[in-house]
Amino acid sequence: MDAEPLVDILDNEIFSLRTVFCTYERLYRKDAETRKLLSECDAGFFNDLYIIYLHYISIGVARLLDPEKTGTKSNLTIFTLISILKEKGFAEADSLKNRLKEMKAKAYNFTDPRNQLVSHLDFEANYLVSGKKAIPSFICSEFEDFYKDIGILMNDIRSILGMSPNMYEWGITGHGCGGKLIHSLQVASNSIKRK
Repeated sequence: MDAEPLVDILDNEIFSLRTVFCTYERLYRKDAETRKLLSECDAGFFNDLYIIYLHYISIGVARLLDPEKTGTKSNLTIFTLISILKEKGFAEADSLKNRLKEMKAKAYNFTDPRNQLVSHLDFEANYLVSGKKAIPSFICSEFEDFYKDIGILMNDIRSILGMSPNMYEWGITGHGCGGKLIHSLQVASNSIKRK
């Protein structure tokens, strides 16, 4: 299996997750006026939507950080990508894997609730501890730290593979008008290199 197509797939997952997080942050984390408006419109609906956003973001982060395999099934994750790099003989693979393990350890506020959500019938996790269904909880800076660290790691992987870096920090790359902008810049860059 080639690593480059997997990089592109994972990039799309990362960008999509960032877009969802930005929408969530605008709705629920910005200002009291917005929260008041949501509450006055339909508090029940926006409360349910809030929980859906928390679940989606937690599951999205945790999926990217899943192990290479679960049982006998291969996972579409960054650990799988690094495993492919190791199989292809890239010496940097072990270092990348250790960095990713550190990121996963820091992201426990995403991965632990996700594990509870997936095993939603786990009696101890969802009833004995709280008497309620597990709801993810994280602070925005934790997501921003994860996104920044994953962006750096993915750009290091792209560099190892001889691929152009992505501008994760822009938050517009990979979809919508951002993809067209990046494509135009890449065409211009290639044209300048040929001269």
